Amino acid sequence: MTNTLNIFATMSKYHISRRLQFIIQFIYDETYASKERILEFLNDKDFNISSRTLERDFEKIKSDFGIELTYNKQHNGYYVDKEKSVKVASFFKFLELVSLADVFADGLKNNTSTLDYVQFDDSSNLKGLNNLETILMAIKQERDLEFTHHNFYFKTYKEKIITPIIVKEYINRWFVIGVPKGEHEIRTFGIERISNIRLGKLSTKERAPYLEQTKRFKNIIGLRYTDDKPEHIVLKVSDLHLKYLESLPLHHSQKSKPHSDHGFAIVTYDLIPNYEFIIEILKMSIETEVLEPQWFRERIKKEVEQIYKKYTNK
Repeated sequence: MTNTLNIFATMSKYHISRRLQFIIQFIYDETYASKERILEFLNDKDFNISSRTLERDFEKIKSDFGIELTYNKQHNGYYVDKEKSVKVASFFKFLELVSLADVFADGLKNNTSTLDYVQFDDSSNLKGLNNLETILMAIKQERDLEFTHHNFYFKTYKEKIITPIIVKEYINRWFVIGVPKGEHEIRTFGIERISNIRLGKLSTKERAPYLEQTKRFKNIIGLRYTDDKPEHIVLKVSDLHLKYLESLPLHHSQKSKPHSDHGFAIVTYDLIPNYEFIIEILKMSIETEVLEPQWFRERIKKEVEQIYKKYTNK
């Protein structure tokens, strides 16, 4: 319980006005929401503001968060302009976390038993979240970051000095990606394995080349990138499982279309098929089949054969 309370306390520091949260989320969900509808929605949420104040909120949302709310004359309403906005998907993930923290913080103020009605999958996944504030501060101030890193594989603790570049989330775990002192390639550090974190000196590294390196993550699922080129992966997926994939895509390149076989669909990806992607394929089990490319189909076949042997060998 204490760990969960600390998580909410940490997230509450990353404050976004509740009114701005409502405006952004309503326009995103509604698509082409008129100014009248937005004001009516805000009034229902006890925010009685003028049309002029709403316009100022639009400007603040743009300047503070890089989210462009554009008016469409044809539909007489506003929408989130993804082409003009900065990292929309990342922002809404952030907004989701902050909003959730606000909801629970409010609930805890009024009723300390609020968390009795909520069951988390595994709150330990958020261990180390208290490091996030210092990491973000180091990135914003362009300073080095000093910490003790626990290597699970080698069972060692080592002092690290890095130039932090970005923060990345993957399967409820958070990572800081940066360049260790004396090196020229980005490295990934799980924040739950970091201790004794502190701000270092102003960084002397030029960040632009390393920001370019982080673009590698766009071609993969997870964190294990290689210099391989992306492949066009074609899967045959059951219609039932397709609904899960469409509600939570594995990768931004995911596309789907009907298959000639009744009850199935074709799902495609353009990515580097790394270890994490292979695991996702295996997790789908009998609900999917790799059709192309042939070499990747053979790779999955070998993985399945190895699993089969474990259950047939006495």
